[in-house]
This record gives sequence, C-alpha cells and structure tokens, in this order.
Amino acid sequence: MEPVERPKVPASAGRAERKLLRQASRSPKTAARRSSQPGGIRWLSSSDTLLDHADVVIIGGGITGVGLLWDLTLRGFDVILLEQAGLGSGTSGAFHGLLHSGARYAGSEPRTAAKCLAENRILKSIARPFISDTGGLFVRLPEDDASWEKTWLAGCRAAGLRPEKVALDDLREAEPNLSPDILAAYRVPDAAIDGFGLLWSLLWLSADAGARVFFRARVTGFLTDEAGVRGVRVVGLDGPEEAPGAAGAGGRRPALEPGEIVAPVVVNATGPWAKDTAALAGPAAAAAVPVERNKGSLLIFAERVVSSVVNRLRPPGDGDILVPHGPVTIAGTTSAPVFGAGRPGPTPQEIELILTQGRAVLPALDAVPPLRAYAGLRPLLTGQGEPSVGRGAGRDFLLVDHGRDGKLAGLVTVAGGKFTTFRAMAEETGNLVAELLGKPAACRTAEVGIRRLRLQPDASGLVATPEPAAKAGRAAGVPERDLAGAFACECELVDLAHLLSLLDSGLELSDARRLTRLGMGSCQGAFCANRLAGAMWQAGWPGTRRRPHPDEGAIAAELAAFRRARTAGLRAVEWGNQARLGVLAQALNQLTLGEADEAGKGATRR
Repeated sequence: MEPVERPKVPASAGRAERKLLRQASRSPKTAARRSSQPGGIRWLSSSDTLLDHADVVIIGGGITGVGLLWDLTLRGFDVILLEQAGLGSGTSGAFHGLLHSGARYAGSEPRTAAKCLAENRILKSIARPFISDTGGLFVRLPEDDASWEKTWLAGCRAAGLRPEKVALDDLREAEPNLSPDILAAYRVPDAAIDGFGLLWSLLWLSADAGARVFFRARVTGFLTDEAGVRGVRVVGLDGPEEAPGAAGAGGRRPALEPGEIVAPVVVNATGPWAKDTAALAGPAAAAAVPVERNKGSLLIFAERVVSSVVNRLRPPGDGDILVPHGPVTIAGTTSAPVFGAGRPGPTPQEIELILTQGRAVLPALDAVPPLRAYAGLRPLLTGQGEPSVGRGAGRDFLLVDHGRDGKLAGLVTVAGGKFTTFRAMAEETGNLVAELLGKPAACRTAEVGIRRLRLQPDASGLVATPEPAAKAGRAAGVPERDLAGAFACECELVDLAHLLSLLDSGLELSDARRLTRLGMGSCQGAFCANRLAGAMWQAGWPGTRRRPHPDEGAIAAELAAFRRARTAGLRAVEWGNQARLGVLAQALNQLTLGEADEAGKGATRR
C-alpha cells in the first residue's frame, strides 16, 4: 500500500485543533476518543506538523516498543508508535540473534533464566517462522572452573531447565570443529531468531489492524497539565537514517513548531536512551529510570562453522557465545560502559578479545575470514545504592509508573530485558496501560500466531509493476525492465522485484537492508551498492512506481549512507581478504559513481 498520508497543518495554524485534541484526553482513567486516521506507516520530514490523538503513544521502534504495539493492538486500543530513526535501528538491530533458553543466566540470575525459558517455549509456538531451532551447547574447557558446573546445574534445575549431558564422542561427531580439549558438554534448548523479520511482520500486522507508525519522528517533549502527562510534542527529521548526525546522534532539528499527539498514556520504550527520554519530563522522571548504556561488540564470520549455539560453561563473560545464523556465525559479545550520547563502534582490542576467546572453543575460526564487526548498546539496570555495571548489572526488565507519586500520571517507562523476553515485557506493560486507561483487556500474544510477511499486507499486489504504474514510470522517464530472475544482491539472493516492492510500500533503503540482508553477504555491498542506484531509479525513488519522481541527488545520498553503514563494519577487520575487498569497493565506487559519497544532502520520502 502507498505510505499513509496525514493532513499537514502549518505551524501558524491548528491552535483550535490542538485545543480539541488536548480536551480528548483529560483523565488518566479515560481512553481518548478513537482517531479517525487509518492505520499505516509513514516517514516524516521536517515540513510535517503532526496532529493526532490516540489511547496510547509508544516512543521507540525496537522490539520492546513494537512488541507492546502488537500487544495493545490485539487488546483493541488505538495506538501510535514513534521512532526517530528506522525499525530496529538501535539495540534490536545489533544483537546476536540468540533466542535464550535461560541457561546462560541459570547460575547467576535464576529469575531471568526462568523468564527466558518460559518465553523461549512461547515464541517457539507463536513465532515458529522466525526461529531456527538449532539447539544449544554449553561446553567446559580445562581453564574453566569445574565448580561452576555444579552451580550452573543447580540453577538450571531451579529455573525449570533440564540440560542433557552429551558424551564427548557424540559431541565431536555432531560438532567436529569444536576444540578436542572440551571436558564436558550439555545440550539446552537455545535457538537462533530472525529479529528483523519478526519486527517487520509485527509492525505490518499491527498497522493492518489499525495502529499508526511514524518513522523519522523525534519526541522533543511531553504535553502536561495539572493531572500529569497528556501526550507528546514531535518533529520530523530529514536526510538518510544512516547519515552522520542522524537520529540517535543528534540529527537536524527543524525550525517549525512541533506537532502534538494527545494520549492519556505515553510509554517510553527507548531502551538505552530511556533515561534521556524520561528526562524530557523532568529530573524526577529520569531518576526513576536506573538504566545504563553498555556496549557489546560482535564479530561475524563468513561461514556457518557450528550447527548449534555454543556457550562456555562458566559465569557469563566476554567472547563466550557462538551463534549460527543463516549462512554465517556470530561471535561475541563484549561489555563496556558507554558515557554520553554517542554510539561507539568495536575497538581493535575488543575484536582481538573475541577472536582469542572464540579460538579456544573453535580452533577452526583461524581458517574462516571475519566478515565484519559491529556493536550495539544494551540497556542494563543498575542496582540500588552502589550501581552494578557491565556483567554485574541485571538482565531483568524495569516497569515504572511515573504517576504513582501523583505528579506524572500517564507516563510509563519500560526498559531492560532481553529480545527473548520482549513478549513478557509487553504483556506486563500492557496490563498496566489497560489499568491506567480503566479499560480491562486481556493479553492475547501468547495465543495468536505471528505470520511471516514479506510485504505490508495491502502491498502484495506490487510485486509486479501494475499497468498504471508502468505508464506512470514511462511518463517520468523510468525505463521498464523484466524483473524475472533479477537479483538486487546476489550474495544474499535478494530478488529485485521484492526490493522494488518494499521501496514502493514506503521502506527506506536502510529498512530494506535490515529486512532482506541486502549487502550483508560476502562482498558487503561492494557489488550490489552500485546496482541499487539503478533499482532505486527504476522505483522512482524517493517516489514510488505508482507516483515516480526519481531524484538523482537523493538516490546518491541514500547510497552514500548505505555504503557508510557497510564499510563501518569492515574497518575493524580490515586485514587479509577484507582489506582487499575494501580497496575493490573504493575502486568500483570511483569507476561507476565517482565521488558519490558526498553527493547531495538527500530528500525525504513522501
């Protein structure tokens, strides 16, 4: 379907509308009048002034926010989600793809272990299309403390886990690349999960059921009255999501007056930035959110060198997980506190640490070239009094009702947790939201299956260019092309027809990249980046094939952002084959598109 268009209200007008919207939500116990706006997804720009109202506004487009969107939509509430960058562009897009069984935390955090096990079982039931049930192994090496094995087994039993001891001969037959020095091994129900696929399917299903989603939408403050929080102020952002200074790193703020969305309940689900978001409501709100930012670096290897998730049988530490994910293996992670607003990448020391720890379990890593490195920020909960940091911080989640002291009624913060426990986090948060709205509604997410969608439901007819779109494309000078058998990315087998359909349905190139693994294969975008220029021109980008208005400068800027995102992960592993690949990519860019990295400032998707 075409991106949903909302009425644009000039900043100089709309005061009456703003007053009426505020009147729609005066009591925290009363849900707002349901909006007449249809469900859908839209990317804002700085020229948009958004006025709307809903039962609930969710801030944050990671798995915590999107999981809550799905939960509340199933309960029948009118919900709006705001995300200042792209879907899964924060923590949820930079984890290792592991669906925990809880075994990792059995010896140190039994409560977290039990929650992970329960959610592991539920997700394997409702989200089967997104899960590769690889199983997991915990292995002990000679240098690992043997006494931890007993502690771990006792913790597993307390959490409801029943690890199966594996005979060493059977282990070597199943996983021949593992170290011959392993002394003990246990099998647990870990798995790999397609996070991006699950995120987009949840978002599309929610939008199809009436939810409204706005990307490139930054919350700049809260609407308040004598009773508490009554909504948010929001502005649109310009430029490619992955451009320097975009969204998470400060971005560009428009001069227009912010738009307003009125809602009796606002949920802060911004992960590592939850404290900063709460601070928009005042220091007391920020103080109630004890969350620290913690960086975890990971390394991707170009081959699937293990068939099961492999963990070290020791207290959780750095570099002790190997996850087979599709055609690659992901190794990690590290733990380092992050101060300030930046999003630092992996350091050479962290890469060397992951390699050293990985080789101890899997000597075959020396023969497998690292593909790229990346880093994500975790939202970790700090303790009361003296803060716990890094590995000592909790992996449980926090739910704060800021109205309990009577000053910020209507504001809720949910933070922490794991990707594995997102559904449970949404259920508990949804129960609180229903209570605040005074509208009891049961959670249904444990029983409703999640379909894998390749496109937004109403966009399924765009796989092949319809005749009206073909005529419009010819009128705009966009050449026709037979898409049968054409690939946008040969490494990951991303077919061109599907990519064009995603662009038609409103996705930015960064969104399509994360969803389809575009440019994530062995060439890391060196070959497909330039091919994308033709695909985007054919799509009429930043318009669509139905309403094409191809813009050479905007396409060049979007491709430059795409290449920066790809090459950022190469720099940390730029030796051997990857160094040669980097030089080849630079040469291809110069020979085909010239100095396109600095071309244009981009245009916003309409």
